[in-house]
Amino acid sequence: MLTSHKGVDLHAASALLVMKDRLEGGHRLVNLFRCELHTFWDDSMVGGIEKVLNTGRYYNPNKHHFGHFTNEDAADPWFECSDCRGKSLPLGWLGNLATTDLQEPGSDVSALYEILLGGHRADGITAFDVISYPLGQAGPVLSGVLWRLLINGDATSAAEVGQNLAVARGRKKGLLINPHMEAWLTAGTER
Repeated sequence: MLTSHKGVDLHAASALLVMKDRLEGGHRLVNLFRCELHTFWDDSMVGGIEKVLNTGRYYNPNKHHFGHFTNEDAADPWFECSDCRGKSLPLGWLGNLATTDLQEPGSDVSALYEILLGGHRADGITAFDVISYPLGQAGPVLSGVLWRLLINGDATSAAEVGQNLAVARGRKKGLLINPHMEAWLTAGTER
C-alpha cells in the first residue's frame, strides 16, 4: 500500500530546499515527492484492506490518498535480496492495482503510481525513485518511504545524481537515506 499527502508534504518540501541549496548536484533537482510504503505478507492483512485503512495507523483519509496493490504471484518479495543497498527494483515490483481512493485509473498500475508520486512530468525530466526501509527487518509488515526525485537530464546521469542526493555519505552528499541503518532499492524512468 502506498499513501501520499493530499496537500503539501512538509517532509518533502523541506528536503527539496536543503538538497537544492546545499548538496552537490542539487541544482539539477526539479522536484521531490514522497509516499509512505507498507507491505504486508504472511496473512498480516487479516480482515482485509478495509480493516487496515480503518486502523488509522497507515492511512488518514483527511490527509492521504492511497493505492492498494497486490502481488500474490511473487515467489520472492521485492525487498528480500542479499544486499539491498542501491540495487534496482525488480520489474513489476508493485503488483496489480486492487483499490484506491482516487478516481479509478482502471487497472493501470503505472497511472496510479504516477498520480501518487506527483503526476505528469515535463519532457527532459527523469524520475529517480528510491525506496528506503530498515535493514534486516523481519515480521509481517514492512514500512518504508518511497521518494521520487525529478532530475533534469537522461536516465544515466540522473541515476548518478539521484544516488548522490539520496544516500547520505558526507556533509554535501545525500540526505534521505542512512546507509548504516537502511536498505534501499532504486528505479529510474526518462520522459
